[in-house]
Amino acid sequence: MVVKIPFNLMSVNQGREGLEVIFRYGNAWYKLPWDEVPDRYKELYVVYLKLSGIEVPEWLRTYDVDTVDISAIDIEIDLNKCIEIPENYPIGA
Repeated sequence: MVVKIPFNLMSVNQGREGLEVIFRYGNAWYKLPWDEVPDRYKELYVVYLKLSGIEVPEWLRTYDVDTVDISAIDIEIDLNKCIEIPENYPIGA
């Protein structure tokens, strides 16, 4: 099932298996491995880093594009690729 999650309600986290994005949908929390995260999120994340005055890491430079349309900030996520996590899931990054 594909759902739309606003960019600002998603967080990058350093999990035990590497980078992931965590977010709440309905009454549950989910994590999505970084390699499954849509490019749209990664592009907006680069914009967020730049606006926050944080240097964009080398591994994210691919997503540093010239023009980013921010008229809509919803990210389409396939919940079938996500793992449900408990509310007390450890946050590392």
